[in-house]
Amino acid sequence: MYLFFIVYEEVLEKEVMVIVEELHIDRYIQWDRVKGKWKEKHMGNHVWPGLYHCILALIEKEKEQEFKKKIDTLRKRFPADEIWLWKLSLKEIF
Repeated sequence: MYLFFIVYEEVLEKEVMVIVEELHIDRYIQWDRVKGKWKEKHMGNHVWPGLYHCILALIEKEKEQEFKKKIDTLRKRFPADEIWLWKLSLKEIF
């Protein structure tokens, strides 16, 4: 099992959630309306409009490659919008 952390612009919410539903990812935590700066600054105001959303998800090893491929495809479909994915090995759950 792996722990994935996804950060994406709020305009990609629907597309990201479609991936979560298609792969039946049922263990995740989602944060909406997160402020931040990566390539762009999104602070939810008139100077820096827009916000980010984040998901921390537990994904089984069998779904890992398909999940990464779908996120990469999404990144290519929307090159102007920011989306990042980090993978962490999960050694213990309690």
